[in-house]
Amino acid sequence: MIRIRKFKAGDAEPVAAIMFKAFKSFLGTRIKQEDFTAEYYRKTSNLKASHSETVSFVAHDGEKVVGYLKVAAGNNGLGSLESIGIAPEYFSKGIGSMLFAEADKFWQMKKMRKISTCVSAHNRKALIYYIKNGFIPEGYRRDHFFEGVDEIILGRFMKKA
Repeated sequence: MIRIRKFKAGDAEPVAAIMFKAFKSFLGTRIKQEDFTAEYYRKTSNLKASHSETVSFVAHDGEKVVGYLKVAAGNNGLGSLESIGIAPEYFSKGIGSMLFAEADKFWQMKKMRKISTCVSAHNRKALIYYIKNGFIPEGYRRDHFFEGVDEIILGRFMKKA
C-alpha cells in the first residue's frame, strides 16, 4: 500500500535515482546522473528560513521510496511546486495526486494565496497533470533551462477556507 510521509535524510539515495529517471524521461541526454546527488536532496529537501519554508514528501510502498515532491511557502503568500518525480514503474497509480494532496495541506496551513511552477513545454504528461490540479498557463520562457527546451509558467490560486 502506498503511503505519504515527510522526507527524511535516509530517503536521499532513492530520491536522487527517482528524480534522475523522471527528468531523463523528458530531457534525455541534456541531464547527467551527477546532477542528481543524494547530498543535494539531503541539503535542500527540508529548509526553514526567516522568509520561507521548503518541505518535501515521499511516497513509499512498504520500505521502498517510489515518489518525491518538493514545495515551498513564502511569507508573502506565494508558494511554489519545486519538483515532483515518480518511479517509472509506479506511473499512473495516483501517486502524484497523493503527493499533491500533502502539498495542498502544507500550503493551506501556511495560508498561501497563489502557487506557481513551471514545466518543460514538450512534457505533455506533466502539463496535463498540472492543469488537472488547477494550474493555468501564465507565461512562456524560450530556451530557459536548456537550449531547445521551452518552459511553460503555471499558476494556481488557492481556495479560501
